[in-house]
Amino acid sequence: MAVPESPSERFGQLDGMRALAALTVFIGHCLGMLSPAPYSHGPVDWYLHSPLRIASGGHQAVIFFFLLSGFVLSLGFYKGKTSAAPFLLNRIFRLYPPYLCALLAVVIIRWLVPVQPMGELSYWINSFWLAPLKVHQVWPAVTMLADTQGPQLNPIAWSLIIEMRASLLFPIIMILLLRFGWRRGLVVALALGVLAALLSDSPTTLYATLQYGFFFVAGAVLAQHRAVLIGRCRSLSGPVQLSLLAVGVLLYTQVFWLAQSSRWHVQPVDDMVTALGATIFVVLALASPKASIVLPTALRRLGKGAYSFYLYHFVVLLTLANILYGHAPIWQIWLLALAATLLVSLIMYRAVEVPFIAAGHHFANRLQPDSHHSGALRTAA
Repeated sequence: MAVPESPSERFGQLDGMRALAALTVFIGHCLGMLSPAPYSHGPVDWYLHSPLRIASGGHQAVIFFFLLSGFVLSLGFYKGKTSAAPFLLNRIFRLYPPYLCALLAVVIIRWLVPVQPMGELSYWINSFWLAPLKVHQVWPAVTMLADTQGPQLNPIAWSLIIEMRASLLFPIIMILLLRFGWRRGLVVALALGVLAALLSDSPTTLYATLQYGFFFVAGAVLAQHRAVLIGRCRSLSGPVQLSLLAVGVLLYTQVFWLAQSSRWHVQPVDDMVTALGATIFVVLALASPKASIVLPTALRRLGKGAYSFYLYHFVVLLTLANILYGHAPIWQIWLLALAATLLVSLIMYRAVEVPFIAAGHHFANRLQPDSHHSGALRTAA
């Protein structure tokens, strides 16, 4: 999940894009609750195998989050406004307390809410929270660095583990990028990512961290060249920009509609094509003055609390499904879950995220090296 570091140069458009991506994850999880049998033909099948599935592409949104994280987090290093220790302290305060609060909420809910079989819903949604929760399953999740027993706790936590690991490694990534150049850095990250994908058998292994770490590097490289790319995009006519947007949508969703039976559809390649489409979205959003139409103020505000939305949306959805299944139609459960998640995310953003962001900045500023004695990162920048 992409979590902004709130640098002095803040791109409001990215907050809006973050909100849209979080909503697509929510929609994807809602649709995943449906048993596929009644929906294997007709318009729904056509939707599932078309570029329109961008509206519910949850995995694609996670790749987008990682790319945005690399973009935003690198800005402070390029400008020489941060160094390793303050950066790491900020990230820990930014990521860990909200995550820990969400984990506590899951444990309490698992204790209070009985889990019922939801026979007409999908096998996927019925696979969560089935076994009794045990203490030894909770402790690894507390560290935010190990396998969190996702099906028994918060199934979206795997991406947050990747986010935390990548954050801890990010100062090293930036040192290497600044010292050896973005071309070498991107090639090495790509090679390691592909190799790690071949060896990884779980989304939370160290191999998976290398696999998805490529997108943080790609985001950092995009940030380095943002001015040139934005300038070139602004020089394009409106129809050309719309055509470029269409290309971005096709790339972002190609796994759904392009030769699905092809042996070339392997996840590392598909994810990289998705990231290319996401790159086009970012550049267009930053370059086009019409982005405010697609990314209005309300979405940008939601994007600031997208971390809490992402943390709680599946917990809320699964809780309400277990309470209301058999008493309310599924679409009402979805709408109630959306409203409840928005409310919970707003409360947790103000009550948890904002205070800990401020605390992180406070302590990080004490560690910030004097401007005349910056570390290797500033020298390289």
